[in-house]
Amino acid sequence: MKTLDKNTLQSGDVLHCTSERLLSRIIRKLTKGRVNHSALAIEVWGELFIIDAQKDGTNLRPISEWNKKYKYSYKIFRPTDFSTEIRSKAISKIGSTPNDFLSLIVWQPIYILTGKWHGRSKENADDRMYCSEYIAWLFSYENWWQLSPQAVYDLMENDPRFSRIEES
Repeated sequence: MKTLDKNTLQSGDVLHCTSERLLSRIIRKLTKGRVNHSALAIEVWGELFIIDAQKDGTNLRPISEWNKKYKYSYKIFRPTDFSTEIRSKAISKIGSTPNDFLSLIVWQPIYILTGKWHGRSKENADDRMYCSEYIAWLFSYENWWQLSPQAVYDLMENDPRFSRIEES
C-alpha cells in the first residue's frame, strides 16, 4: 500500500477508501459497495491534512496520523476546481459535526433495499454526518444525505468536475 503524502495529494482531493477491518467489511456489506469510507485532503496552515467523518465526528487529522491509524487502500478523485467557497464549507464542519453512524448502518441498507429513505434529510441532516454524506454535501450532490460511500464514488467517477488520478 502506498503512503499518502504531500507528493501524492493536493488540497481538494477526495479519497475513496477500503479497509479490511471488521467495521469496514460490515459497511461494504450493508451498503453493497466496494468502498467503505470517503475523506478529503485539505491544506491548512501550509500543510496537507485529511478531513473525514469517523466515530469521533468530522475532524482534521495530519496525514501521517491518518495513514498510521486507518491503513486504508484508496482511490483519489481530484476536482477541477477546489474554490475558496468549497474549502470554507469543508472547514466549517471540523470539530462541530458528530458522526451519523445510525444513518450509515441502518437507513442506508434500508434505502438500498427499498428505494425509500427513512433517515434525516435536507437541512435536518447537516448537523450529523457520516463520511460520504460529508463529501456529497461538500460538493453539492443532490440528496447528499442518502449517499453511501459507493454511491459517491460512482457519482464522482462520472462527474466531469473530477478526474481519477491515483489508487493504491
